[in-house]
Amino acid sequence: MIVDFRTQLHPTADPESDACCLSPGAQADAMQCVDVAVILGWRSERLGVDTPPETIASYVNDDPAHRVGFAGIDPLADSALDDLCRARELGLSGITISPADQGCRPTNDRAIEVLDWCARRQMPVLAANPWLTDRRSVLEFARPALWDEVLRDLPSLTLVLGDLGSAWVDEALLMVARHERVFAEISGVAPNVWSLYNALQTALERRVTHKLLFGSGFPRESPETVIERIYSINSIRQGSSLPTAPREFLRSIVERDTLRCLGIDHLSAPRRGPEPPVVHVRADSDSGILSVATAAEAR
Repeated sequence: MIVDFRTQLHPTADPESDACCLSPGAQADAMQCVDVAVILGWRSERLGVDTPPETIASYVNDDPAHRVGFAGIDPLADSALDDLCRARELGLSGITISPADQGCRPTNDRAIEVLDWCARRQMPVLAANPWLTDRRSVLEFARPALWDEVLRDLPSLTLVLGDLGSAWVDEALLMVARHERVFAEISGVAPNVWSLYNALQTALERRVTHKLLFGSGFPRESPETVIERIYSINSIRQGSSLPTAPREFLRSIVERDTLRCLGIDHLSAPRRGPEPPVVHVRADSDSGILSVATAAEAR
């Protein structure tokens, strides 16, 4: 089974991304080479970003056998706990949290409340910061080591470190090695062959290869492109003495049953709730940050 753990419906405001527009059809076409796509929502009141859980649920429910949804939750939002309940009611399988983009340490009391809620319900959490290059994002809150205290206090929490730690790959892989229910997805290093090679070698050295999850980062990269890059990663050696990444290791990343690893049974998730509202995606002309509004709010 091939599960793309890092996809989204709308392009990010990442200045390195060349995706300026995207339709659900384009997302579906790009996912033809995978068995299941995890569709991620994001929320940051600090940056004015919000993908409503209804938007994610509506798209997932169009093809529930091949799509899984994660709701974007901002612990600092007054509605955070209500948003969690709503996401679960809609049948979404996990949540995304963005400490740097939200300006909220993982150890913040309100973040702990959200994470404890997820741990008690065995709902996996993806920690990632798509707008880390934005100056309003609090860079130091993105460090993987900030999760160590949380994970010691909540050992049943299932956490995926997004982007393979961004600037802190070694730190992210150390966290993966320290905590049984912590994984890392590779989309952050996937666009750069050298970064990907070094990250894979570090994972081999730390003996955590079984906890790396495939993620393309779509629409920044297509899953087909990332899969090809993984399988051809040893070409970077060019006859040098650099170590080889074993073929079985590369295949295990691409074909890992991520849903089973995270305890997600997506086909049995409830599919309830009112008809999702029509939504509109807007980009702020100054910052480029995307926001989503219902039809009523967009008027």
